[in-house]
Amino acid sequence: MSNLVDEVKSCIGIITEDVDVTRNITIKTNAVKAYLLKGGYKLPTSGEYSEEVIACIAVGVNDLLNNKAGETKFSPAFKMLAMQVCRG
Repeated sequence: MSNLVDEVKSCIGIITEDVDVTRNITIKTNAVKAYLLKGGYKLPTSGEYSEEVIACIAVGVNDLLNNKAGETKFSPAFKMLAMQVCRG
């Protein structure tokens, strides 16, 4: 079983093993995953996330990393992917 945070870091091009960076990505990954769960996404019974779900979460994490101070919003690309993932 692969680690979701490592998969997300790889998708967005983060190669460092810095503890603080990994913690930041973990927090954002959990936030995006919670967003998807509230939207109707069902966790995989196998524990393995599909490439589509990993890509969706990575786009959401990237959006959160790139927000300006006082502003939090997801990109249209993330919203489109999230709708696809949540519909199954």
